[in-house]
Amino acid sequence: MSELPDNESERLLTDNSLAFFGAITASISHELNNVISIVDQNAGLLEDLLCGFRNGRTIPDEKLARIAETVQRQTQRGLALVRRLNKFAHTVDVPETEFDLNETIVNLGNICTRFAELRKVRLVLPTENARLPITGSPFLLQQYLFRVLTRMLKVSSINDIIKLSLSDDDNMIMVSVEGPLEDYEAEPHERFIDDFLLQRLRATTRYEQQAGGVTMILLLPKKE
Repeated sequence: MSELPDNESERLLTDNSLAFFGAITASISHELNNVISIVDQNAGLLEDLLCGFRNGRTIPDEKLARIAETVQRQTQRGLALVRRLNKFAHTVDVPETEFDLNETIVNLGNICTRFAELRKVRLVLPTENARLPITGSPFLLQQYLFRVLTRMLKVSSINDIIKLSLSDDDNMIMVSVEGPLEDYEAEPHERFIDDFLLQRLRATTRYEQQAGGVTMILLLPKKE
């Protein structure tokens, strides 16, 4: 593990955790703001229709149906965003706990979809619904995966694909992130944060390069 002075290492780790939490909450709040704006626009349209009705104009059924459908769709979208944020926020409740790795990664992936869309990249998430229990820090795990995703997105091109997948054997659980060849010539402080997170997760990594891309494989110990 890279060595840094204690005061600098503490500052780096704290700053990184806050930056990660801030990036996730800012992204979700941006999406929630979009939801509220769309609902507000439709409320204004309803008000216009009601004003016309009071002046003797009819309200077409199809317009009301479209407004109702839009509001319902956006309400469901907003509720889904709040559920994702709630799940994410609770991952900092305790330093270490038993959690469902599949659920945690899918939730993080759904949250990160917006980051991928901004780069015009498709993010493919695990489809396996089986529960995969593991003991550790879900917050630190997400923090590490977010760092990998961010590096891949930084070097991505339009229409690239980043794929997250899970597998396991008798001893280990493997989280794979397949995507563009990330720029891993990290600065010393960035390497330190990666090393620290891996140490806390009791995890190791390996990289497998393919033509035009790479797969980062995170190896985690199974729940004892």
